[in-house]
Amino acid sequence: MKKLLVMAIALLVIGIAGTAVMADETVGEQNQARAMIHTMGALGYGIATSQADPMNFEIVKVGIAGINVTGTAGNVDINVGVLYFGDVKYKLKDVVIGNGTASANIYDVNGTTQHGSISLNSYIKGNGEVWAGTLTLDGAAYNAYIIQAPRVWKPLEKAAKVFSYCENNPEKCKAVMKAVGNIVCDPSTDDSCKDKIKTFCEQHPDDNRCKMLELASCKLHLEDANCRNLLIQQCNESNNSTTCDKLTNMYTRNAENNINAIIKNAPQWFKQVRERIKNKPQSEINSEDNTEGQ
Repeated sequence: MKKLLVMAIALLVIGIAGTAVMADETVGEQNQARAMIHTMGALGYGIATSQADPMNFEIVKVGIAGINVTGTAGNVDINVGVLYFGDVKYKLKDVVIGNGTASANIYDVNGTTQHGSISLNSYIKGNGEVWAGTLTLDGAAYNAYIIQAPRVWKPLEKAAKVFSYCENNPEKCKAVMKAVGNIVCDPSTDDSCKDKIKTFCEQHPDDNRCKMLELASCKLHLEDANCRNLLIQQCNESNNSTTCDKLTNMYTRNAENNINAIIKNAPQWFKQVRERIKNKPQSEINSEDNTEGQ
């Protein structure tokens, strides 16, 4: 079963990348395009149940991601996705990825005819996420439930996140490295430091400095499901950080119309953090939500 899940996720990732490469209108000629995932939205499999008849259901697989594509049109970021409804494959367009939210319009594989739309919110269940929302297809309405599948980042993808973090936050980048060991170089004074760090972390992805820089980057990117998964593991170990408060606020907002859906079977850290937040003044909560990666 685990092997089948890994294969299904691999096919979805390949399908996402293929969708990006085939976006000729965005990146130019197909054989000159190169794509790399930078934001993971919904990725996994589950079921879609008819709103008219709950016993009428279908297996679905969804892959939604933000991808950086290098092609004849230059370097661009686009959101793409694929959907399998049973054995039928669809292309997702007009993709929007938010903090624990994902939506798109559903088209045929050629991207010419729209067949429906999908809108999902993520809920925390156990130590992971489940996406729940609605899906319309050829006039029929469904409730969709997708189990988020954590995807292992490639060393190059990890290094790219570290590069971006150190480029935009040189002083914080330096502080993170110093907190766990000697700095690779000083990003606040060395203009080429971020490139050196990217190269180092691509070659040494398990170095503690690189791991901590990856974590620091993720604190600023709750829209990335892989980042949220990493932060969830951290909150399981300690629920006292501002990041855990931000995660809890995000999941609570996504479930505001049915808060019982998220409280039931939620992890203990989430329940503790939510109780702590409920006792805070609203002004303090808003201030924490607007604080970057502390």
